[in-house]
Amino acid sequence: MITDAYSKKIVGLTVWRLLSVESSLKALKMVIGNRKNRGYPLMHHSDRGLQFCSNDYHKLLRENVINARMTAKYDPYENAIAERINGILKQSSL
Repeated sequence: MITDAYSKKIVGLTVWRLLSVESSLKALKMVIGNRKNRGYPLMHHSDRGLQFCSNDYHKLLRENVINARMTAKYDPYENAIAERINGILKQSSL
């Protein structure tokens, strides 16, 4: 899932059996395709998951002038918005 930090809305998502670059790219393409204000810069903040570090993922970010930032370390508090939504979904699926 990709969440807009301002509105807290999920703006891109895929449901995939395994965590993969392909599924993450699909979610990012959804965000790019639905983007309304193309004149404003975007910031993509993520943890250091392998899918977000891939060359293909960063290439798509660069092609769409999206600045990439990653957590400095593996601290869930640095990515609190995503961790909260992930936690809610995990609890509701039990």
